[in-house]
Amino acid sequence: MGRLAIDCRIPRIPPQLRLSGLAALVVLGTLLGADVPDPLLKATDALVSGSPQSAAETLGPVVAADPDNADAQRLLGVALSLLGRRSGALEALAAAARLQPANPANHLALAQALAQFGENRRAQGSFRAALDLDGRLGPAHEGLALSLALDGSLTEAVQHFGAALEHAQDAPTKARLHFFRGKARQQFDRVALAAEDFKAATELQPDHGPAYLEWGRILAEDPDDASAGPVLEKAAELLPENAEAQFAHGQQLLRDGDPAAAARVLRRATGLDPGGRAAQYALGRALRASGRADEARRVLGGIAASGSDRALEEARINEAGQLNNEGLQAEADGNVELALRRYEAAAAIAPDEVGFHRNAALALCRLDRWVEAKARLRKVLRMAPGDVDATKALYIALDHAPD
Repeated sequence: MGRLAIDCRIPRIPPQLRLSGLAALVVLGTLLGADVPDPLLKATDALVSGSPQSAAETLGPVVAADPDNADAQRLLGVALSLLGRRSGALEALAAAARLQPANPANHLALAQALAQFGENRRAQGSFRAALDLDGRLGPAHEGLALSLALDGSLTEAVQHFGAALEHAQDAPTKARLHFFRGKARQQFDRVALAAEDFKAATELQPDHGPAYLEWGRILAEDPDDASAGPVLEKAAELLPENAEAQFAHGQQLLRDGDPAAAARVLRRATGLDPGGRAAQYALGRALRASGRADEARRVLGGIAASGSDRALEEARINEAGQLNNEGLQAEADGNVELALRRYEAAAAIAPDEVGFHRNAALALCRLDRWVEAKARLRKVLRMAPGDVDATKALYIALDHAPD
């Protein structure tokens, strides 16, 4: 079975983060040398203090009296963007860019508003225009990177996240950029580099729960890496209301041989997401492994009673497939004992899947446990008569341990 994919989509910028970025633009014109008359200064203060309505009321008469005032148009556009007034915001910001095309602040403000209102391709053009004027603009690199990632242009997106990091000044911004770059790298299978980004994000911002979660999920794919448990535990601690974080932590506890603790955590996961069938199935396994068979039957029976037999089956196969993948990785790393334990666990969960039994039987052969291997290989051949690998292995096993 192939490696199970983890959800590694690039998240959209949260509205509050995107809008705070827009608000920061109100001072950029000043930094680039523009003079700020008193009404504009008043509007700037209102935007920075979180009062876009007040800023819009101040700027409306200024723009009406002087529609060629590019700074007023830019500030008005930012204020209207913060208020969610799409047409007015884009009209004012386009006017600012047209009136003052050499000011990168105008193109950046327009780009961020276009991205906010879902016009991704147009936003990319404005981000590029801002960067053509000033390649040091970190927010423009970040915005373009996110926009490219959403379009699937991941290689270029990673490059712009890197450029944004070069110009970032504060730890929270750097942590955010590492996190987003890690998500982009996951999407084109640069998993080791993604893990480095997620780890860097946690070092820069120790309360970055999503970074701990993604880092821990990657670590959990390596059965020999004992650090996954503490990382996922930290994710669950930082994200107590996040069902995915609780589920990942509970699953890892189960893999690490602590079913009682796993059951406690998985109960939280199922409470946060009652429809999460994979978590419910994992909870049933944890209860059964910790000797609470009656509770396990109730949990697993509840999934079937809810009409979710298909979901239960998918959860069962997914869990078994994950264990089988861990076995393959362990065997590739030379740890055949661990591989055997993973194959046997997968076969116990999905006893009808012949591949799991075959892998376990072949691992027994590699460990020179020929008597056990013979019995397992015969079971494989009963399930799949004529299986070529099992037949060859059985002949070898019989040579070492004749009946």
